[in-house]
Amino acid sequence: MACDLIAIILLGFIMGFALPRLDAVKGALFTLAVFAAYVLFARWVFVSLRTWINMAYPLLVIILSYLALTAYHYFTEERERKKIRATFGHYVSNTVIEEMLKSPERLRLGGEEKVLTVLFSDLAGFTTYSERLRPNEMVNILSDYFKDMTEQVFAHNGTLKEYVADEMMAIFGAPLERSDHAILACGAALGMRDRLRRLREEWPKIGRPALRARTGVNSGPMLVGNLGSPYRFAYGVLGDHVNLGSRLEGLNKTYSTEILIGENTAELVGDSFMLREVDMVRVKGRVQPVHVYELVAKAGDVLPEKQLDAFSSYKKGLEAYRDQRWTEALAHFEKALSLWPEDGPSKVMAERCRIYLETPPEGEWDGVFQQLTK
Repeated sequence: MACDLIAIILLGFIMGFALPRLDAVKGALFTLAVFAAYVLFARWVFVSLRTWINMAYPLLVIILSYLALTAYHYFTEERERKKIRATFGHYVSNTVIEEMLKSPERLRLGGEEKVLTVLFSDLAGFTTYSERLRPNEMVNILSDYFKDMTEQVFAHNGTLKEYVADEMMAIFGAPLERSDHAILACGAALGMRDRLRRLREEWPKIGRPALRARTGVNSGPMLVGNLGSPYRFAYGVLGDHVNLGSRLEGLNKTYSTEILIGENTAELVGDSFMLREVDMVRVKGRVQPVHVYELVAKAGDVLPEKQLDAFSSYKKGLEAYRDQRWTEALAHFEKALSLWPEDGPSKVMAERCRIYLETPPEGEWDGVFQQLTK
């Protein structure tokens, strides 16, 4: 009787210790192995020692332990799956959720520093449109706009952080870790731009305004996780590089561009996209200047020859501008405008050169533009 009790306790301990650490297939194989081992052990004891030990209760413990722990594991895992879906169902695509469920260990919550990419996008001049639109019209337009833009974020495995009025924010590289987060964010930005261009062609036909958007993308270390207080919290990001992403979005207004990215993002994407350096800027609220780039197109996309020549002239003009060769810089910017008249950065830089020709900057000039507004 004592031997039977020891066998029951020992087998229960072995099953209870091992099964929670194994997946379903390995757990079943382990259970079969323990079952067979005990049967063989009981046979050996009977043949060699001429002693009969109880097999029914110990084997029943093995079976019941397996069934109980498997059921517990199933319901615990299902509860975790529901938790993940409830937490991220409105923020990421179904594809990303499925990846989370396959590899929950890749999900890291709770405030940790990571290098990620953020995207901010804001509708230009929507406040003016909203003054002329009825509330229900404005809501319908924003709903359709956000739907199309969010689809692009999800198509590039991004996480939708929030909508605030006519602005949206997305995170790339969390909660599901992706080393190519900068490339995904830039791909989403271009997808959003292209989709909005199609909407600008379609919407005026049904009486809707031809909207334009400004997008800023930036990469760098930031705090990510469930942020807030015990009363209210949400998944999000914080940090200097998050703020810089927002400033880059607003900087589009200065240069009449659609998508601006920071130097970290430009470095991470490498040759995956066609970029051009626009300026070096010290954004409002930040001491360190940053090289700012315009995201033009995907690598390999065909652009008009005149636009490429304009970009080449702009690059030469920027070099002369930083050397304070105002006349030479102005000539290059004006040439860029003659090739591509709608180029916003060339207009801005040409005007600056004209101002500096009349009133050169005083003291040591570092070539940095000071952004005074958000």
